[in-house]
Amino acid sequence: MVRTIISAFITLALLLGVSFYEASYVQNKFDEFYVSLHALKRKTELGTVSYTDGLSLREFWDDHKVTMHIWIPHTVLYEIDYQLDEAIGLIYVKDLEGALPKIEVLLGLSENVPKGYTLTLGNIF
Repeated sequence: MVRTIISAFITLALLLGVSFYEASYVQNKFDEFYVSLHALKRKTELGTVSYTDGLSLREFWDDHKVTMHIWIPHTVLYEIDYQLDEAIGLIYVKDLEGALPKIEVLLGLSENVPKGYTLTLGNIF
């Protein structure tokens, strides 16, 4: 009986620990992505953005996305990939006005996706 209670508490502690780690990890990675996206948006608004800026953001995202697949559904990551590729393509053809809405969508995703992984009652029930 005592072993069962102890194992239940150990299991609960492990679950809570992994949950806190997941929420923290996802939030930190998306915060970094948000800052990079905001810089890209600023450069796009000023007209100083270059295709290589978009490629460096793509490389940054690809590096972090590898471990994000553990925590986040693939469909969410594919949507971010899609919007990012569209924005980079529009920057490549110098359609900066067309790229701005795509960057705004990415900014929204980078704010809202981590909220789905916080420990709140709405996410638990």
